[in-house]
Amino acid sequence: MKQDLNHVLNSNNEPKVSFEELHIRHLNLLMDLRGDKLNNWFLKMAIINTFDDLKIFLNHLKKNKHKCIIAIEEKKIIGYLNIFPLNDKGNCLRISKPNLINIKSSISEKDLTLGLIKKSISITDIKTSSWVINSDIANNHLISSARELGFQPLEKVKLWSKNNIKKSIKQTIENSYSIDEFQEINKFNLINVLNFIRSNQSPLTREILDLDQKDISNRNDLNSGVIIYKNTVLCTILNDINFQDSKIYTLTIGRSWDHRLNPILKDILNKFFEKSPYSIIKTYEENSELNSYLENSGFTDKFQEIILVRNTIVRNESKQRNKINQSLESILEKLNPQGNAYPSPFPLKSK
Repeated sequence: MKQDLNHVLNSNNEPKVSFEELHIRHLNLLMDLRGDKLNNWFLKMAIINTFDDLKIFLNHLKKNKHKCIIAIEEKKIIGYLNIFPLNDKGNCLRISKPNLINIKSSISEKDLTLGLIKKSISITDIKTSSWVINSDIANNHLISSARELGFQPLEKVKLWSKNNIKKSIKQTIENSYSIDEFQEINKFNLINVLNFIRSNQSPLTREILDLDQKDISNRNDLNSGVIIYKNTVLCTILNDINFQDSKIYTLTIGRSWDHRLNPILKDILNKFFEKSPYSIIKTYEENSELNSYLENSGFTDKFQEIILVRNTIVRNESKQRNKINQSLESILEKLNPQGNAYPSPFPLKSK
């Protein structure tokens, strides 16, 4: 009979002796060795082993950077929010919408929101260069609180849902257009997808999100994909990690409408919603041609949000003389974005 490596079994096949790494949790066992000449050595090794495990745990937390901030009054939680990174480097953090618990409080909703956001900014480390908040355009408390703490509007986004899914699927089957151009995102097209997304971001957005290949991989899932026509990327659909509680996907096209999308994009989106009917498509308000296309294709503008950003580089630049009233874009024009904008003579290369 084979013996388990961790236990010596008795005749009833029940563990008799367990083998474990010495830890602080064994302190009560060390107390029984009081006076034994090995006691000090055992205690030292217990501390070393415990701190080794703790170091691994803390390193994981450092990379994770997920935090929860709470507001407490009279030993009760009256509000909370969470923070999480938007890129693998962890230098851009998303601050969620503050959740206020319906408990009678001595401070106003505005002050509670201010306090939660202010605490979120103060506890992040020196490597953090950007903080992002998404707010419903009608949430005046959140917008005014963020602006008061140095956040500035970056851009507005539209979130689209699809009505009459069954009808759309039937139309897709009857349509003669091919959707073979829609491919999964993989190691062979990953760098092209990254270059395409970066090339269609503003210099400020590119600076703040600071995406690389690993970020694209982290956002890739079974519903994500890319439209490639004759080796050219026309469009991407990628899971948006800004929204933790919803299946929201960012739809990215070129700066201007590409007419090669006309015969295929509607079919691809219908196929997308056939696989994931309760998902949401995100676009940017400035992309008016794409938004008109979606509206004419049976999509519903569910709600709109404004993206607010606080960036250390922009903030330091704005403090200089005669720059305080300049726009974020005009400030960023004087800064070099991290990496090369694409297309350029030197697009990003595979690692």
